Amino acid sequence: MALAEVAYDDLKARMAEAVEKEAAQIEELRQEVRKLEVKKLHYRPCKTVAPLATDGGENRLTFEPLNLEIIRVVDSEGEELVQEIIAISEDDSVFRQLSENLSVMQSFLRSLGIDFDDLSYLLGSNKSRDVERVSDNRGRVRAFRDIVEWAVLLDLASQNWPVDVLLLRDGLLRTKTIKRRTFPRLDRAFRSIFESQLEGRKRKVFLLGVAKTSAVLSKLSLAMLLERTFDREYPCYAEVPKELEAKCYNFDRTWLETSYDSDSSDQQLYQSFGRLHLLKLGTAADAPILPVDVPVWLPDDRKYEVFEYLVNDALDTFPIIGYPSALQRAHDHAVLTGLEMTVLGDLMTDALQEHLDDSLRERIVRHVHLGRGLIKGGGRTSG
Repeated sequence: MALAEVAYDDLKARMAEAVEKEAAQIEELRQEVRKLEVKKLHYRPCKTVAPLATDGGENRLTFEPLNLEIIRVVDSEGEELVQEIIAISEDDSVFRQLSENLSVMQSFLRSLGIDFDDLSYLLGSNKSRDVERVSDNRGRVRAFRDIVEWAVLLDLASQNWPVDVLLLRDGLLRTKTIKRRTFPRLDRAFRSIFESQLEGRKRKVFLLGVAKTSAVLSKLSLAMLLERTFDREYPCYAEVPKELEAKCYNFDRTWLETSYDSDSSDQQLYQSFGRLHLLKLGTAADAPILPVDVPVWLPDDRKYEVFEYLVNDALDTFPIIGYPSALQRAHDHAVLTGLEMTVLGDLMTDALQEHLDDSLRERIVRHVHLGRGLIKGGGRTSG
């Protein structure tokens, strides 16, 4: 029904009634937000590295009916760590084959002490899955891309760095991609590396998970705005109490529970090892607030130190002011530019022509170049 046909006064009254029922939540959250202990942060230099798996929408080749996904992980130094191409029409055995071909994935499986079928609900043989078969292969590509990113992070954490390093994950230290019975092994692998570095007095590798948004930030943003919680002209942070975090989720608790929340038996099942904090890394009062996960096993006396490393990395950042420079650089390196995608597109059509008779190849070339001309506005009009 068009808005013009609606009785305005009646609509206004109904809207006011609905908002009144919801408004009580705002006051409740404002009371919770007032309890947050906001602490000032300074700057501390540290080498910061962020590996990033490019989103599929940015690295997808389509020439219907051909659809290819590029799995590409590049770090903030510009080093290409993984690059593979997957045909969407392939069955899910392609992920097992890729895992066998990628040394970082083989090292990952050995570190966790598992087989490929133990990794994810979305990958592996049908018998090992705990959920129904996924119909769209792109869902499996996203899952595999996330797992490869975790594998790269673990590999970087285990390296013998000449200086202390802050590793940044693009996202929180939690995932639903990896099975609940496998994720604790990932948690223990990172923790074991960190503790061995402390005992051996080696250069330390710290880990943080940084997101642009989260359910918690979305739920609390209005209350924090009204209370001016982070309205300060200096970098600062506040830990989100577990009880408040739980109020912000409207689904199962696997996104919330860590090893500290599960029972102490050998059958721990959880998918997070992060303790959530809200950080403002910029000096402006209206600088963006970021959800940041700290490993639950990181000693409290190290937390402030690591946050100051992160603040230092976000100094004078552009184009996203107040967002870590390492993550911005990693994204810039990981995303294939228009020219690069054009070259890859040419390689795809060249490969396609190898499957066609000579008489048909010219049609493909004409079709591709005509399409590009029309898209770029290069086609001539006649008459």
